Amino acid sequence: MPPRPLKQFRILDALRESWERDGRQPDLSGLAREFGISYPTLREHLAALEAKGHLSVTSRGPGRSPEIRLLDDLLGGAIMPGHGVPVYGEIVAGLPLGSYPEPEGYLRIPGEAEGFALRVRGDSMAERIEDGDLVLLSPRLPQRSGEICALRVGDDEATLKYLDWSGAQPSRYRLRPHNPDYPTLEIEAAEVHVDGVFHGLLRGAIIQELMTEGGRRTL
Repeated sequence: MPPRPLKQFRILDALRESWERDGRQPDLSGLAREFGISYPTLREHLAALEAKGHLSVTSRGPGRSPEIRLLDDLLGGAIMPGHGVPVYGEIVAGLPLGSYPEPEGYLRIPGEAEGFALRVRGDSMAERIEDGDLVLLSPRLPQRSGEICALRVGDDEATLKYLDWSGAQPSRYRLRPHNPDYPTLEIEAAEVHVDGVFHGLLRGAIIQELMTEGGRRTL
């Protein structure tokens, strides 16, 4: 079975399902128990989702759960009107590097109704994917071994690699570069999280032509 997605996306999905099913947000203490995490850890995930522009968190006073309002729905394919595909800064095609920042801008791509983009830094996926390219990713799990994925090892490290595995329930995954100068890494399956699966890229001047920030073209 492929690895699980980033926990924040699963929390966002659970919030959306609660609104669709019950018309209100879930009990946050119960949501924390559902994901096997503490309430403070859940609040940290909510703060990270707020920083990325997916929701807003408003305090309702001591002893009361905050009010959660969904601003977009990345997992469901919707994006904020007037923006486009969010660009979450850099992902390293080489060694893993920290967590994604909040969106640096948005891409106006006709017919592109879901997903997100990351800017590549490094050459471990060259010559297929070059330094400075923007990779377009679908927020889903890989359907087969060998797909290119935006991956996290542990809680906050991110990289772009082919994801290989064998068998229905693998205990380890192989993170394979395209550039033969880089090694293939073997990682415990429990430590691998998938943010998204590669489905296209942009290169060169077209990136600036399509990029917007806050609904305006960037120069």
